[in-house]
Amino acid sequence: MVPSAQPQSRGCATAGVVAAGLALLLLAAGAIWYVVTRDSPETGEYESAPECAAVATETLDALVPGHELELEEPVGGPEDPAGSGWQCRWATPQGPGEAVPATATLVMVAAPNPGGVTTAADNLRATTEQHDTTGLDGVGEEAVRWTRGAPFTVGCVGTRVSNLYLESCYSVASGYDATEPADEERIVADAEELALAVVGALPESIPE
Repeated sequence: MVPSAQPQSRGCATAGVVAAGLALLLLAAGAIWYVVTRDSPETGEYESAPECAAVATETLDALVPGHELELEEPVGGPEDPAGSGWQCRWATPQGPGEAVPATATLVMVAAPNPGGVTTAADNLRATTEQHDTTGLDGVGEEAVRWTRGAPFTVGCVGTRVSNLYLESCYSVASGYDATEPADEERIVADAEELALAVVGALPESIPE
């Protein structure tokens, strides 16, 4: 989808791409507070969420060339019943057209134990139910995907691994000038590849 008001410079367009990803992150961070009554005391493998650097893989290098970590901020906290973790954003640096502008964003929240697995599943449902999602196999223990079309097309995947909720989003421009997004099918495929790489980079557990 082409933005209704196309930016006239690479800088503005890149800001639009980044803003789209950040808006999704903030939306997720505001929604994960919702937790229903725990039905299971099942304890998850993660006492905390990994930091952004732990999931910065070669896939991220390929999808966001020359990326810089523009955001690494905590989400939730010890007293938050949904858990705590990190939100991250990587983006192609602005400047001459050496790489097509792209951005990747990530939210990672470890639900508190006991009952962390159930809480993480609740976080996944509560955060993604506002979107028109499609089930996704092979990414974590359960996952869904969706797209957002304004101001730039953004592909997102929400997934659960044990008691860890993850939400990753990706967007890329169609050219160096970044006036239009890339084809939606490509963005969705790349978003799924990013989510799969993030899950693959997770440690098996993070003890207390």
